[in-house]
Amino acid sequence: MVNGLENNNRVEYKKPNWMILKEAAKQLFEEGRKTFTRKELTRYAQRLDPTRPITSLDFEIDLVTVNSNSKDKYRSPEKLFLFRISRGRYTLYDPEVHGPLEKYLEYRLEFPTRRQILENIMEQLKREGYEVREVKHLHKPLLPDLVALKNGLRIGIWIIDPGADKGTQLKILAYAIGSALLNNYDEAVITVPREVMNRIPYRIREVLSKHNIRLTLLKEEKRYVITL
Repeated sequence: MVNGLENNNRVEYKKPNWMILKEAAKQLFEEGRKTFTRKELTRYAQRLDPTRPITSLDFEIDLVTVNSNSKDKYRSPEKLFLFRISRGRYTLYDPEVHGPLEKYLEYRLEFPTRRQILENIMEQLKREGYEVREVKHLHKPLLPDLVALKNGLRIGIWIIDPGADKGTQLKILAYAIGSALLNNYDEAVITVPREVMNRIPYRIREVLSKHNIRLTLLKEEKRYVITL
Protein backbone atom coordinates (compact mmCIF):
# COMPACT_ATOMS: atom_id res chain seq x y z
CA MET A 1 0.00 0.00 0.00
CA VAL A 2 1.54 3.30 -1.05
CA ASN A 3 1.40 6.37 1.17
CA GLY A 4 -1.56 8.33 -0.14
CA LEU A 5 -4.69 7.93 -2.27
CA GLU A 6 -4.68 6.81 -5.86
CA ASN A 7 -6.27 9.28 -8.24
CA ASN A 8 -5.68 9.66 -11.96
CA ASN A 9 -2.60 7.46 -11.75
CA ARG A 10 -0.90 9.85 -9.31
CA VAL A 11 -0.24 9.73 -5.61
CA GLU A 12 -2.16 12.37 -3.69
CA TYR A 13 -0.38 13.52 -0.57
CA LYS A 14 -0.31 16.14 2.11
CA LYS A 15 2.48 18.62 1.59
CA PRO A 16 5.16 18.55 4.30
CA ASN A 17 5.41 21.52 6.65
CA TRP A 18 8.62 22.79 5.07
CA MET A 19 6.85 23.14 1.70
CA ILE A 20 3.94 25.08 3.20
CA LEU A 21 6.40 27.41 4.95
CA LYS A 22 8.35 27.89 1.73
CA GLU A 23 5.22 28.87 -0.17
CA ALA A 24 4.23 31.25 2.63
CA ALA A 25 7.67 32.88 2.75
CA LYS A 26 7.74 33.39 -1.01
CA GLN A 27 4.26 34.92 -1.02
CA LEU A 28 5.14 37.26 1.83
CA PHE A 29 8.26 38.32 -0.05
CA GLU A 30 6.30 38.89 -3.28
CA GLU A 31 3.79 41.00 -1.34
CA GLY A 32 6.59 43.33 -0.30
CA ARG A 33 7.36 41.84 3.10
CA LYS A 34 11.10 41.51 2.66
CA THR A 35 11.46 40.53 6.33
CA PHE A 36 8.96 38.85 8.64
CA THR A 37 8.71 37.39 12.13
CA ARG A 38 8.22 33.74 13.02
CA LYS A 39 4.66 34.56 14.08
CA GLU A 40 3.87 36.30 10.80
CA LEU A 41 5.29 33.40 8.79
CA THR A 42 3.48 30.66 10.69
CA ARG A 43 0.16 32.52 10.61
CA TYR A 44 0.49 33.07 6.86
CA ALA A 45 1.37 29.40 6.39
CA GLN A 46 -1.67 28.36 8.40
CA ARG A 47 -3.83 30.47 6.10
CA LEU A 48 -2.54 28.37 3.20
CA ASP A 49 -3.43 25.19 5.09
CA PRO A 50 -5.65 25.69 8.18
CA THR A 51 -5.12 22.05 9.23
CA ARG A 52 -1.49 22.77 10.23
CA PRO A 53 -0.93 23.48 13.93
CA ILE A 54 1.03 26.66 14.60
CA THR A 55 3.32 24.74 16.96
CA SER A 56 4.44 22.25 14.30
CA LEU A 57 5.00 25.03 11.76
CA ASP A 58 7.02 27.04 14.27
CA PHE A 59 9.16 23.99 15.10
CA GLU A 60 9.99 23.58 11.41
CA ILE A 61 11.39 27.10 11.00
CA ASP A 62 14.76 26.28 12.56
CA LEU A 63 15.05 23.23 10.28
CA VAL A 64 14.70 25.33 7.09
CA THR A 65 16.92 28.25 8.17
CA VAL A 66 20.42 28.13 6.69
CA ASN A 67 22.08 29.92 9.61
CA SER A 68 20.12 28.34 12.47
CA ASN A 69 21.94 26.45 15.20
CA SER A 70 19.72 23.38 14.94
CA LYS A 71 21.72 20.20 14.54
CA ASP A 72 18.67 18.64 12.85
CA LYS A 73 18.22 21.21 10.10
CA TYR A 74 17.57 19.78 6.67
CA ARG A 75 20.39 18.70 4.39
CA SER A 76 18.76 19.27 1.03
CA PRO A 77 19.38 22.77 -0.42
CA GLU A 78 15.77 22.78 -1.66
CA LYS A 79 14.56 22.74 1.95
CA LEU A 80 16.84 25.52 3.21
CA PHE A 81 15.26 28.80 2.17
CA LEU A 82 15.15 31.09 5.22
CA PHE A 83 17.86 33.36 6.63
CA ARG A 84 17.65 34.70 10.20
CA ILE A 85 18.60 38.37 10.24
CA SER A 86 17.95 38.95 13.95
CA ARG A 87 16.26 37.23 16.86
CA GLY A 88 12.84 36.08 15.64
CA ARG A 89 13.06 37.89 12.28
CA TYR A 90 13.71 36.23 8.91
CA THR A 91 13.98 36.78 5.18
CA LEU A 92 14.37 34.56 2.14
CA TYR A 93 17.87 33.17 1.84
CA ASP A 94 19.80 34.68 -1.09
CA PRO A 95 23.28 33.25 -1.70
CA GLU A 96 24.36 36.44 -3.48
CA VAL A 97 23.51 38.50 -0.40
CA HIS A 98 24.14 36.07 2.46
CA GLY A 99 26.96 34.00 1.00
CA PRO A 100 27.15 30.47 -0.42
CA LEU A 101 25.38 27.61 1.26
CA GLU A 102 28.68 25.90 2.06
CA LYS A 103 29.44 28.75 4.44
CA TYR A 104 26.59 27.63 6.70
CA LEU A 105 26.32 23.93 6.01
CA GLU A 106 29.82 22.66 5.32
CA TYR A 107 29.35 18.87 5.09
CA ARG A 108 25.57 19.20 5.39
CA LEU A 109 25.38 20.36 1.79
CA GLU A 110 25.71 16.73 0.72
CA PHE A 111 22.73 14.45 0.55
CA PRO A 112 22.50 12.00 3.43
CA THR A 113 24.63 8.94 3.06
CA ARG A 114 23.19 5.52 2.43
CA ARG A 115 24.38 4.61 5.91
CA GLN A 116 22.26 7.34 7.52
CA ILE A 117 19.12 6.33 5.60
CA LEU A 118 19.59 2.66 6.44
CA GLU A 119 20.15 3.40 10.12
CA ASN A 120 17.03 5.59 10.30
CA ILE A 121 14.87 2.89 8.72
CA MET A 122 16.36 0.08 10.79
CA GLU A 123 15.70 2.02 14.00
CA GLN A 124 12.11 2.71 12.90
CA LEU A 125 11.38 -0.93 12.06
CA LYS A 126 12.89 -2.20 15.29
CA ARG A 127 10.62 0.17 17.22
CA GLU A 128 7.69 -1.32 15.31
CA GLY A 129 8.65 -4.83 16.42
CA TYR A 130 10.53 -6.09 13.36
CA GLU A 131 13.76 -8.01 13.49
CA VAL A 132 15.93 -6.25 10.92
CA ARG A 133 19.27 -7.02 9.36
CA GLU A 134 21.27 -5.22 6.71
CA VAL A 135 22.31 -7.20 3.66
CA LYS A 136 25.98 -6.65 2.82
CA HIS A 137 25.94 -6.84 -0.96
CA LEU A 138 28.64 -4.65 -2.39
CA HIS A 139 28.72 -6.70 -5.60
CA LYS A 140 25.31 -8.38 -5.50
CA PRO A 141 22.69 -5.99 -6.95
CA LEU A 142 19.95 -8.63 -6.89
CA LEU A 143 19.78 -8.62 -3.10
CA PRO A 144 17.70 -6.15 -1.02
CA ASP A 145 19.24 -3.55 1.27
CA LEU A 146 17.39 -4.82 4.35
CA VAL A 147 15.47 -7.90 5.42
CA ALA A 148 12.72 -7.45 8.04
CA LEU A 149 11.16 -10.36 9.95
CA LYS A 150 7.91 -10.30 11.94
CA ASN A 151 5.18 -12.85 12.70
CA GLY A 152 6.79 -15.38 10.41
CA LEU A 153 6.87 -13.00 7.42
CA ARG A 154 10.13 -12.27 5.60
CA ILE A 155 10.19 -8.88 3.88
CA GLY A 156 12.90 -7.72 1.48
CA ILE A 157 13.41 -3.94 1.38
CA TRP A 158 15.11 -2.13 -1.51
CA ILE A 159 15.99 1.54 -0.92
CA ILE A 160 16.38 4.01 -3.77
CA ASP A 161 18.65 6.89 -2.77
CA PRO A 162 16.59 10.14 -2.85
CA GLY A 163 19.79 12.11 -3.45
CA ALA A 164 20.58 10.38 -6.75
CA ASP A 165 19.70 11.98 -10.07
CA LYS A 166 16.44 10.91 -11.68
CA GLY A 167 18.11 8.74 -14.30
CA THR A 168 19.97 6.79 -11.63
CA GLN A 169 16.81 6.47 -9.54
CA LEU A 170 14.91 4.98 -12.50
CA LYS A 171 17.74 2.57 -13.25
CA ILE A 172 17.90 1.40 -9.62
CA LEU A 173 14.10 1.03 -9.60
CA ALA A 174 14.29 -1.28 -12.61
CA TYR A 175 16.99 -3.37 -10.92
CA ALA A 176 14.99 -3.49 -7.69
CA ILE A 177 11.81 -4.67 -9.42
CA GLY A 178 13.72 -7.37 -11.26
CA SER A 179 15.46 -8.40 -8.04
CA ALA A 180 12.18 -8.54 -6.13
CA LEU A 181 10.68 -10.79 -8.80
CA LEU A 182 13.62 -13.19 -8.62
CA ASN A 183 14.00 -13.32 -4.84
CA ASN A 184 11.84 -15.52 -2.65
CA TYR A 185 10.39 -13.12 -0.03
CA ASP A 186 6.90 -13.13 1.41
CA GLU A 187 6.76 -9.48 0.42
CA ALA A 188 9.07 -7.07 -1.36
CA VAL A 189 9.04 -3.36 -0.50
CA ILE A 190 10.77 -0.81 -2.73
CA THR A 191 11.15 2.81 -1.60
CA VAL A 192 10.51 5.26 -4.40
CA PRO A 193 11.10 9.06 -4.38
CA ARG A 194 7.86 10.97 -4.88
CA GLU A 195 8.78 12.39 -8.30
CA VAL A 196 9.44 8.89 -9.61
CA MET A 197 6.34 7.46 -7.93
CA ASN A 198 4.15 9.97 -9.75
CA ARG A 199 5.47 8.70 -13.08
CA ILE A 200 4.49 5.09 -12.42
CA PRO A 201 0.94 4.32 -13.70
CA TYR A 202 -1.43 2.77 -11.21
CA ARG A 203 -1.89 -0.28 -13.42
CA ILE A 204 1.84 -1.02 -13.11
CA ARG A 205 1.70 -0.76 -9.32
CA GLU A 206 -1.38 -3.01 -9.37
CA VAL A 207 0.47 -5.68 -11.41
CA LEU A 208 3.46 -5.50 -9.03
CA SER A 209 1.17 -5.89 -6.02
CA LYS A 210 -0.08 -9.20 -7.46
CA HIS A 211 3.51 -10.40 -7.23
CA ASN A 212 3.76 -9.17 -3.60
CA ILE A 213 5.88 -6.20 -4.64
CA ARG A 214 4.89 -2.93 -3.01
CA LEU A 215 6.17 0.54 -3.82
CA THR A 216 6.28 2.98 -0.92
CA LEU A 217 7.57 6.48 -0.30
CA LEU A 218 10.72 7.29 1.64
CA LYS A 219 9.58 10.21 3.78
CA GLU A 220 11.85 12.79 5.35
CA GLU A 221 10.89 15.02 8.22
CA LYS A 222 13.56 14.97 10.91
CA ARG A 223 14.45 11.38 10.01
CA TYR A 224 13.85 9.01 7.13
CA VAL A 225 10.90 6.63 7.53
CA ILE A 226 8.95 4.19 5.37
CA THR A 227 5.53 2.59 5.60
CA LEU A 228 5.31 -1.19 5.91
